[in-house]
Amino acid sequence: MKRNVLGAAIVAGGLALSTSVAGFAGNLTPASAKTVVSDCAKTVTVTDPASLSGEARTEATALNAETTAALAEITAEANSNIDEAVAESTDEDGAKDAAALNAQLTEIIADACKAIASLKAEYAGAIAELKAGAAEVKPPDVEKQDVEKKDVEKKDVEKPETDKGDSDSNRADESGSDRQGND
Repeated sequence: MKRNVLGAAIVAGGLALSTSVAGFAGNLTPASAKTVVSDCAKTVTVTDPASLSGEARTEATALNAETTAALAEITAEANSNIDEAVAESTDEDGAKDAAALNAQLTEIIADACKAIASLKAEYAGAIAELKAGAAEVKPPDVEKQDVEKKDVEKKDVEKPETDKGDSDSNRADESGSDRQGND
């Protein structure tokens, strides 16, 4: 069930971003393309780990750092691709093919926004799992207490070793030797 929800969230996020990117497809400049990518990245908000406790807080803090780093990487890569597309679209005479550049920029934006939407969905799923794990009430460690009680009970029940077992075997040996003499 979680997969279906996550898949639906990714598809819905991708569709929403695709339609928002399509709105900018008119006349993109390198600066406006970078702004669109930046705006996509701003849609990801990280959860305040203070709302969680214990190990979940630690994991959320690490997840926030990873997500922030991934957003920066996606944005930097998109900006680099935008700069490269602009550089490649300029021919030797300095003329630019505006339609080809616009198509390239639109594709770069769409790819970056899809990657961001995917990251956002993964992040939301991971935070939801952390919150669900933190919400579970863990009963006291009953199993450990039971083990300790059993150890105490065994100590009380244990009897000291006696030589009774040895004396029984000695009697059997003695009686066996008597029988041999009687035969």
